[in-house]
Formats: sequence, structure tokens, C-alpha cells
Amino acid sequence: RLVDVAQDCIIVEENCGTSEGLVIKPVIESKDLRLVRLKIFTKGKLRILQIMIEYKIAETSLIQGDGGINANICADLSYAIAPILDESNVIVGEYNLEVSSPGIDRPLITKSDFDRFIGFDIKIEFANKYQGNKFLTGKIIVSDKDLIKIKKNNEVFEVKKTNVRNAKLVLTPELIEATKNANKVKNTIKEERGLE
Repeated sequence: RLVDVAQDCIIVEENCGTSEGLVIKPVIESKDLRLVRLKIFTKGKLRILQIMIEYKIAETSLIQGDGGINANICADLSYAIAPILDESNVIVGEYNLEVSSPGIDRPLITKSDFDRFIGFDIKIEFANKYQGNKFLTGKIIVSDKDLIKIKKNNEVFEVKKTNVRNAKLVLTPELIEATKNANKVKNTIKEERGLE
């Protein structure tokens, strides 16, 4: 089960604003973080609750990256939300909690995710085949409310967001370089705004 709890969800699996997400979202936001994705899945016999986070400032300032999420931030958040999840009983039974950054080849879920990565390569999995294909890989050139334009081999494809099942960045040298610079940009913006 894939659940996106952002208010402007583009990729909708079961619903937006699940009880799991709603219970932990205030804690995440209180730490100047943004919940990118919440996913519950089974791996072997284990049930896993996977939470992806990034700094809010990375999204609001259109930084290409998560703004410098590290293992300590993930561990701190995990310790903060685990008791809340346990007390709320929104997840029945045993599960493992995983908190992480979205990674370099992150999923794109909200309109702002797509906007931030215009000019980068993405791979889209369609809900219904598009021009006979289940997948499309290319460069995002336009992202608006209902449509994404992808350029591949000098051809432009107009994809309705309602037909996007999954979208994620493709690891390229340009993306790696942009991600390396993301933390520097975040720190500069925080300094300019007097946030630290």
C-alpha cells in the first residue's frame, strides 16, 4: 500500500491523508521537515512502514535535493514518532519503522516535486499504457496542474498526471552534481533568512 499524505497529491494510490500520516505529520513538520512519502509494504514476513522526509526549505526554495537529511536526523525522527504510532494504534500488529531521505533518485509525488526537477530525467510508470508503453523515460520540460511534458530524443510527450502511477528521478551526472550542491544552497538560504 502506497500512501501519499501531501495536500497536493498527484500520485494517488489508496488515499491522501491516511491515519498513519496524519498522526505523525505534525511531529515531522515541527522539526522543519516535510513528509515526502509514507509507504506500508511487506518484505518476506516483515511489515515495513517506510517514511521519506526532506527539509521543508528544500521544497519551498526549489532546491534539487533533500536539503541535507542525514542518518542522525532520521534516527531522531524515528525515536520521536515511534511512540506516537504505537499509542495511536493506527497500525495493527508488528512492523518495522524505516525513516530515510528520498534519495538521489527520489520519487516525484507532488506538483512541487515535479516543478523542482524540471530539466532532469525521470522515469514514469503509467497507470494505463501511454502510446502502447507502460514506462517512459525522458527530461521534464513542463509541469503544470494536470500535465507533464517529457522530452525524449527530440520528441515531446504530453502526459496527464492522472495517468502517472509512479515517477522517479533517473540517476545522471547532472542530478548527482545538483544534489551535491543542494546542502550548500540550503545553508545559504537559511543564513539569508536568519533561520539558524
